[in-house]
Amino acid sequence: MARTLVLTAVAVSIGAGTALADPAADCSQGRNPQIRMQACSEIIDRPGYSTDVKAMAYRSRGNARTDAGAHEKAIADYGEAIRLAPDNAVAYAGRGRARLGSQDLDGAIADYGEALRLTPGSAPYRLGRGHAYLVKGSVDLAIADFAEAIRLNPQSASAYNHRGLAYRRKGDLAKAIDDYTAAIALNPIYALAYNNRGYVYEAQGRKDDAIADFQVALLLDPSLIGAKEGLARLGAPQAVAAESERRVREGKALVEKNCAGCHAVGARGASPNRKAPEFRTLHARHASLALREPLSRGIAAPHDEMPKFALSAAEIDTIVAYINSLSSAPPGPSGEWRAKTILAAADSEEFGDARKGLAYAQKACAGCHAVQRGQTISPNPAAPTFKSAANTPGMTALALTVWLRTSHPTMPNLIIEPNDMDDVIAYIMSLREKK
Repeated sequence: MARTLVLTAVAVSIGAGTALADPAADCSQGRNPQIRMQACSEIIDRPGYSTDVKAMAYRSRGNARTDAGAHEKAIADYGEAIRLAPDNAVAYAGRGRARLGSQDLDGAIADYGEALRLTPGSAPYRLGRGHAYLVKGSVDLAIADFAEAIRLNPQSASAYNHRGLAYRRKGDLAKAIDDYTAAIALNPIYALAYNNRGYVYEAQGRKDDAIADFQVALLLDPSLIGAKEGLARLGAPQAVAAESERRVREGKALVEKNCAGCHAVGARGASPNRKAPEFRTLHARHASLALREPLSRGIAAPHDEMPKFALSAAEIDTIVAYINSLSSAPPGPSGEWRAKTILAAADSEEFGDARKGLAYAQKACAGCHAVQRGQTISPNPAAPTFKSAANTPGMTALALTVWLRTSHPTMPNLIIEPNDMDDVIAYIMSLREKK
């Protein structure tokens, strides 16, 4: 279960005549975006499926399109899902995420509010609405939502990181540092939290502390170009930044070779294909996500009219580094704030309720895995214990997401609903040993 095996990228070309074994199951899965899109569209377009199944298909296709950055199409899909199943909180939250990505902040806030009315105890929905408030500039409302998310899920490093962003926006640098520090204590390999704390230390004039945090952030994630630029501003040695520079160069070469026929891949200019977003705008299109996850899923929806090509995990890292280099805009030492800093610093580690995750794991996973903290041997010797998975070097919520979506050769092909997956990830990450 090493990280190099978990974080993979697959791009599969699916012909129009490809037969699907089980459209409902294929539509629910998240491992192959092309199959998922085809299966969901088949259910939507053909008669004979129940209202509940069609609503599920619209939600799932909406999720795939949101992941891919096709926000307007995703919003339309979620709207149909809501029309068919008006009391489904997942559909409202999904539409909220898509509206956030399309910069419809009031619409996103309204949709997350409706999701919370239907599911008041959801920490991820609080986090989503708080993020929308933060991007809008309603800082106190954002802080209130992030605080409630922390109360609901005290193990959420992402909630602390987001509240730290809000406190920094408000000008309360001491509380921002406290929250970033809490996020790092919960997840000691949380590169974004180190990066964000480095910005605050820099604003306070604490040069040595800022350099230390920027260096750790870059060691953990060399695609964080803002940390590299911070080291340059502070006159720090460039040895750590050299790896980021290499990745930027390699990523630029990759996109110029494979993407420039449709996309504007440089710092200026329009895309040759008007439907293809400029790479310098991708942070705004993926407002609540790190770029790596949408890229690793193959970005199905916007690529209907272009050739598919496979990317290795290492190549994804170089492309992420290059795209970050186009859009990085960290706040300067004077405390200047830019809205897109929020977008660049937001991340995908928004996990759910650890208690619900344990209950789900005991029901669905305990036949093979040792799922409880004190268990040292799994019923199936080939299945890792959840505690060992949590403490694998480099393990993150993103890595767990990909692992849970990847077929296990020794276990049934289990389809995990998004909310259940968030809860299972929250539970597994709660098993990390504090050092």
